Amino acid sequence: MPSSIHTEPPRAVPAMSFRAHQLKAQELKHQQSFSSMSSYDSYGNDDSTSDLSSSSIEEERVVHKRTNQQKPGGGSLLRPAGKAHDWYSGGRITSHGRWFRDAQNRTLLLRGVNLCGNSKLPTTPNGSTHLNEGFFNHRDVCFLGRPFPRDQADEHFSRLKSWGLTFVRLLVPWEALEHSGPGIYDEKFIDSLIELIELMPKYGIKCFIDPHQDCWSRFSGGSGAPGWTFEAAGLDLTKFKTTGAAYVHNTNQFPGDSPPMVWPTNYTKLGAATMFTLFWAGDTFAPKKMYQGEPIQQFLQNRYLECYAHLARRLKGLDAVVGFEVMNEPHPGFIGLKNLKKYDFNSNLFFGDNPSALEAMALGSGMALPIDVWVKSWPMPTKKQRTRIVNSERDVAWLDGECLWKQHGVWSVNPKTGEPQVDKPDYFRIDPNTGMEVDFHDHYLEFIGKYSRAIQSVLPSAFVFVEPVPNEPAPVWGPEHHEENIVYAPHWYDLHSLFNKSFDGRITHDVQGLSKGKNVFAATYFGLNGARKNYKGQLSNILNTGLQNVGNKPCLIGECGIPMDINQRAAFLSGDYQYHSKFLDAVLSSLEANLLSFTLWNYNATNDNTHGDHWNGEDFSIFSLDSPQPSQSPSRMGSPAPDQRTLRQQAPSFAKEVMKRAASTNDFSDRMQIQRHDAKTQPENEKQMITKDEFEDVDVNASSWTEDDTIAEDSPFDRSYFRFEDEYAEDGRHHESHIGGRALDAIVRPYAAKVAGEPISTEFHLGTLQYTFRFCNYIQPPVPVVQVSTPEDHRESDTTLASMGNGGPLEAVIDSLRVGSPASQTPSWFGHPPEGTLTAFETEIFIPSYHYDEVGLSIEVSDGDWRYVKERQTLYYRHRDTKPGAVHSVLIKPLSGPSAVVNATTPSEQAQGYMTKTEGSAYGDYGSQSKVQAESNAGCVQCSIM
Repeated sequence: MPSSIHTEPPRAVPAMSFRAHQLKAQELKHQQSFSSMSSYDSYGNDDSTSDLSSSSIEEERVVHKRTNQQKPGGGSLLRPAGKAHDWYSGGRITSHGRWFRDAQNRTLLLRGVNLCGNSKLPTTPNGSTHLNEGFFNHRDVCFLGRPFPRDQADEHFSRLKSWGLTFVRLLVPWEALEHSGPGIYDEKFIDSLIELIELMPKYGIKCFIDPHQDCWSRFSGGSGAPGWTFEAAGLDLTKFKTTGAAYVHNTNQFPGDSPPMVWPTNYTKLGAATMFTLFWAGDTFAPKKMYQGEPIQQFLQNRYLECYAHLARRLKGLDAVVGFEVMNEPHPGFIGLKNLKKYDFNSNLFFGDNPSALEAMALGSGMALPIDVWVKSWPMPTKKQRTRIVNSERDVAWLDGECLWKQHGVWSVNPKTGEPQVDKPDYFRIDPNTGMEVDFHDHYLEFIGKYSRAIQSVLPSAFVFVEPVPNEPAPVWGPEHHEENIVYAPHWYDLHSLFNKSFDGRITHDVQGLSKGKNVFAATYFGLNGARKNYKGQLSNILNTGLQNVGNKPCLIGECGIPMDINQRAAFLSGDYQYHSKFLDAVLSSLEANLLSFTLWNYNATNDNTHGDHWNGEDFSIFSLDSPQPSQSPSRMGSPAPDQRTLRQQAPSFAKEVMKRAASTNDFSDRMQIQRHDAKTQPENEKQMITKDEFEDVDVNASSWTEDDTIAEDSPFDRSYFRFEDEYAEDGRHHESHIGGRALDAIVRPYAAKVAGEPISTEFHLGTLQYTFRFCNYIQPPVPVVQVSTPEDHRESDTTLASMGNGGPLEAVIDSLRVGSPASQTPSWFGHPPEGTLTAFETEIFIPSYHYDEVGLSIEVSDGDWRYVKERQTLYYRHRDTKPGAVHSVLIKPLSGPSAVVNATTPSEQAQGYMTKTEGSAYGDYGSQSKVQAESNAGCVQCSIM
């Protein structure tokens, strides 16, 4: 990094010496072993290389057979590990203050997707919102195959892994679990979920469960709750269209129409507003309403709590599940409403038919009324255009014929005028029991406590993800509120671009500020830099307000993304996703600037260009069956022309085709070069390259290896204590795994996933592909540097570890992990290592081959040493300065060409290690430039590939 970072000249550092190792073809498993710090030889230990002769390289073939022991968020067996974007390799995910942590006390910056939009909809009958066949048969539905069938799971999980998006918000709507009736759970659907979740560890994926809802239910224009919940409240969902109680795309739109973005207006319409009011505060505002012998609030909440507690019991023991969300985008309904005759324009969407609360109640009671119709406009988002008569049929939305709110005296019909009138204007604002002003958050926080206790009684270590009402501040936590493992998980979108489905990079607006009275000119930003400033500021407000109200808890943006059908869907015809990439880059850069974890909305396995995500006219998916791949990056205008055929055109059964192509093209041995050390015959750090022709000689008894055989670790930074499965490189932007991706230039980007300290800043420049990351050591070390412990059944191995080496505990551990040592032949850990085992100084950064496969890499570090393993798309960085608060930095950028010449002229350049080949791995350290130059003089111009 720049010399200004350093206060003193670079120190002379002993050259690194790596453990000897030998690679087999990648389909073989790797030996179960565990490194407490890294797999370097200790600095200055000249004797260490004496154990690294070629004779010690011969692999000890061992078959490990263990019972499968799992716990929520804990360990499971035989899964890939050691990748930056593998959330298992660091142990169980925990938290400390505002950060997620792993068992090695590293800060985690989680990144992934929502899986997925189609999970809101049943598969039988087809629930796509442009269809209506069987729509009202709400008990006879099936969600099997959501988010995708088991036979497609490997394809989709593999794709997410290659993109580095391995933290999943898994949508599981209430309706999917309990559609048949109260207490009747769809066990077959849960079985199918378990099958998918059990597969996640293979791809390094972890997830949390999202009880997703929008506007309460599919039958009130959104998703979530079963249809029978309306029956419990006394509502007739078949009358919602004529009474204006909901705008339901399945029943309201006409064939061929492009549905407008009106579904959010359902929050203020009769159906959804009534259900939310009864769910949160039915005891307060509808005490007369009972169902099956229970007050309506207790009935609805108990069914919800019992349903997700049942799901938690079924998922108990699945390593991939780290927690449960309380509810997606909760809404207060009528609670706290100050004016029954008019909604607040600044906090509600006025679009399409816009009845007030009083008008909505009157329409549901069979009255025909003139209702205002709003349309899009500028500079305000919408304006009133006209009025129209709604419910000319005079249908009634209540099963017993009378409005629940009329029964409670909220409103009546004026006997003189025949018009509806408000009788209790403060009914939803003042608590009738206390006379105090109602705060929705009091009811919400009470429910959060109930839900958290229900889930954590089953899964004690589970996180509980909590989000505020959309576009509103988070509730304020008090000492009486549930604190254990709470995660603040708000959502954020550019609402102006989302609503208008347009982005050209010239003008963006701070809708968040406008809703709070900000001047329209002050809320307008110009250019892409202005967009980043705009988005960064909005996200900063969300983060800081959340930390202030919720407390010092982890924060994850549960939803963010862009509509893919922007600009009149021009990209669907041209295949040019340039504006999408710029839009997404501005969004993701702003998230990164605030050091936020996030899950993108969304990855939808059934997305297409005609119906998008198949839900209410939305099209947000970063994957599409109709997407040609890849789009051309502005940084690669000279790349070969991509295949512009879609998945549909390339293969009728794409999942099978991908596997067939992968099997036929992954000739690992052709791509591998293997490095070994021989201290007896070679100078220290000089490398002997093993060519393809020599491969058979080195590969001892290769033909006799079987699926259950294991070999030694293949990486000096490998802390893997799991066996690897078919590790191979993701070969650049034209690899099969990227087919179907949209705007991948912006989505697939480097990021520091596991940080041995506290992050300070991170930045990725899409145009130059330059990535910079800064972090600092913890002020107070969380645990001792190294403390090795093993299960009781390996006490003998403990004794061996304690007695090995002559340089103290750290050297003993490193010595014990050398190939051929007694301890390395007896694995001491399985699953996750015991908590408190170690504190690592190794930071892991995801380096996507999508961007960097075709270019050489320049890697600069402020101190310490690094190792880049392309097959894992991971840069391992171990800092050297361990003083509390010490700052470290990493700079990654492409070289000008594959044969760039290395010239060390400045202290900052001397901190570089260069990788100029595009396969395998490379290593370097602070001050390694002179070493690379020496290798160049010896005839090795490029960093060697391990």
